[in-house]
Amino acid sequence: MKIEAVKQSFNNLNFKGGNVQKEKSFETNTKPSGMLQTALLASGIAGLAIVAICQRNKINKILKNSNGQKTVYSYTASSEPLIPYKIVDFSKTKLVNAFNEAKTGFISFLSSLNSEPEKVKEFLFAVTADKKISQDFVKEVISDPRKSTFNLKILEEKIGGKRNLLEWLQAPKGYNDAYNRYIMDTSNKLLEIPSGIDELIKISPNWHLHILLDGSTNFSLGKLPKVFQELGDFTHFAKWVDMQEFTLHEPKTLEYSGKFFEIVALNNGKSGKVPYKIKFLNSNDEKEYVLKIQKTWGCNNPFAKECLSYRSDSTFTNAQIDYYLTMHNCENSPKMYYFDYASNASLYEFVKGKHPKGLNNILKANQHLRDLNSLGIYYNDACACNFIEVDGVLKIIDIGDSSFIDPLRPGAKGYNLQLPNWCGAGLPNLSMKLVD
Repeated sequence: MKIEAVKQSFNNLNFKGGNVQKEKSFETNTKPSGMLQTALLASGIAGLAIVAICQRNKINKILKNSNGQKTVYSYTASSEPLIPYKIVDFSKTKLVNAFNEAKTGFISFLSSLNSEPEKVKEFLFAVTADKKISQDFVKEVISDPRKSTFNLKILEEKIGGKRNLLEWLQAPKGYNDAYNRYIMDTSNKLLEIPSGIDELIKISPNWHLHILLDGSTNFSLGKLPKVFQELGDFTHFAKWVDMQEFTLHEPKTLEYSGKFFEIVALNNGKSGKVPYKIKFLNSNDEKEYVLKIQKTWGCNNPFAKECLSYRSDSTFTNAQIDYYLTMHNCENSPKMYYFDYASNASLYEFVKGKHPKGLNNILKANQHLRDLNSLGIYYNDACACNFIEVDGVLKIIDIGDSSFIDPLRPGAKGYNLQLPNWCGAGLPNLSMKLVD
């Protein structure tokens, strides 16, 4: 492309004698000095023309292939063929009898299948186009997030490569349409039961706030430890703590609702979240907790509060990711006990350990976060202060601006937020650029 660009620049120059002569006709200075300048100018133009022609011939010679044809730019498409598809009724697909006889799950059936990619593609489109069958299929493939990579590899191999897989994921009546239907139906059913929000978070960590609120003004995630239940109204307690004055890293003893506790401000909350370490005194609960409170900056209006919750690295987005990781027992994440939207505060276990060294690079950091990555979460804020090493296992104490990426859980419009990295060139964006 660079050579072609140079060639085009020379071709665009006009060195025909007539045009040069025409330009000369505008010279009105007939004095000897003027004539000398004109001659020098003409000589210079002629010299440039000769150089340009020589360079053009040289470039054209380079661009000629063995057949004497000029090659402007060549692009080699993927060797994987894009297999045509058509939507057929599930009961009429060629593989349906084999699937029914196998009496197993979709992925297990496909794993053991030795069939032409054309038939597999027809089968998968028939599955996702069917309203009932597609629900069973989506439920199976997302039931264990840690198997998403394996499931994708099976689907890619059997359908005939990446091009066919991407088409099936994105095409009308393909996987994404089926996933959207599944999310809409599932969320409507789950929100009618007490544990519904927990079940939604198990599926993905990126729900729209209005889905979780479901017409109310507050919602919560998780369950408060008993010692905090005994304090009474957690919303009031969190707001009360936020009103106190603290000196950074200096313990302070406070009393609330008849209970005494030691509390320390761990940092000044530059990202808008202030973390406090809390240890109850004269209590059977000897654990230490971390209370993270979102600074509201005077945003008491519910719409302003919603916008604040959607900002990068907010308590709300962090709580969803952290609770999702807790529910899947992620080894790289401390336990998150509770999140209260009314006070924009969340409660975590306090993790003791040491800050590791040499993790200021997102690629190196994620190499130590395999379990986190297996759940579709990719960490983007690589800083030693955000990690604690416990018995050789790296734990993230501030999930920050992480990304959630899983092609089998692509997000449903109006139901899920997009959680790419919001603070610069993160690992997912970088890896996609390197791959493509």
